[in-house]
Amino acid sequence: MPNVKFRASRLTLTSHSGLSIIGQCLEIAGVDSIDSRFPTTLGMRTSDVVKSYLGLLCLGMSDYDAIENFRRDKP
Repeated sequence: MPNVKFRASRLTLTSHSGLSIIGQCLEIAGVDSIDSRFPTTLGMRTSDVVKSYLGLLCLGMSDYDAIENFRRDKP
């Protein structure tokens, strides 16, 4: 896993910029390991639900229904 390096820049960052760091933190925390303890429902892994909800919380959205705004986004 590559380390994140910070440097000064004149580029404008969006509110989504920090999600890559959050993703690395979730990888280090081993969120994917919860899939073996909780059953999969409707074809969606439990870890995917947890990751998406934490991403929404980091963007300041507290309702999981807000995920619909990102459904068609490319990863």
